Amino acid sequence: MDDLIATNADVRAEVQERYADGANAVEAALCCPIDYDPQYLEIIPQDVLDRDYGCGDPSRYVREGDVVLDLGSGGGKICFIASQIVGPKGRVIGVDMTDDMLELARSNAPVIAERIGYANVEFRRGHIEDLKTDLDELNKWLAKNPVKDAGGMEDMEAEILRLQTDLPMIPDNSVDVIVSNCVLNLVSDSKKKQLFAEMYRVLKVGGRVAVSDIISDEDSPESLKQDARLWSGCISGALTEEGFGRP
Repeated sequence: MDDLIATNADVRAEVQERYADGANAVEAALCCPIDYDPQYLEIIPQDVLDRDYGCGDPSRYVREGDVVLDLGSGGGKICFIASQIVGPKGRVIGVDMTDDMLELARSNAPVIAERIGYANVEFRRGHIEDLKTDLDELNKWLAKNPVKDAGGMEDMEAEILRLQTDLPMIPDNSVDVIVSNCVLNLVSDSKKKQLFAEMYRVLKVGGRVAVSDIISDEDSPESLKQDARLWSGCISGALTEEGFGRP
């Protein structure tokens, strides 16, 4: 790692480990103080509020009736706020790759539904730069078809292609607004172009993007990109303001 740029696998592994730890115990280093509209916080369980590792409030750009996609939904706080704003005619989808965060969000979704009187939130397991591949569906297939050799790898690749084509996790042209709270920077440089292409793919014509993220005043130097820990700390992968327009 000292002599090489952190790979996509390195970054994913470090982010998953750090945010899994953050799901099980509050990690202050991942937090930025944010003022949310208190009317939407009253019904959200404290364990979700305590594990909010964002840096802004993109939910303020959500409207009644929207289909909302939250990239890197974590413990579900922004999704649960958005669920109240969009109302029973709207829908909220959170995508995250970290098992512990998904468990936290999914376990609290029925609580929110009971308190607001309708269920309009769901959480999907996937990578935000690949919104076609539903990892829950892939895991179901792998449980029945474990990969043991090169032939098994080819079969898995064929199944991934089938899922992406026939059962995409997020279909084309299906989302009114994408929100994300301090997550896009966690995607490795090799995948950022794909990330923005996927965002464009799933947005409806006239759709909106509301992103709160860490912004750097200059491109991160290679010395920082060598350290996967600095990626998970929202440092190495931070885009410049101009970089958001040229991923």
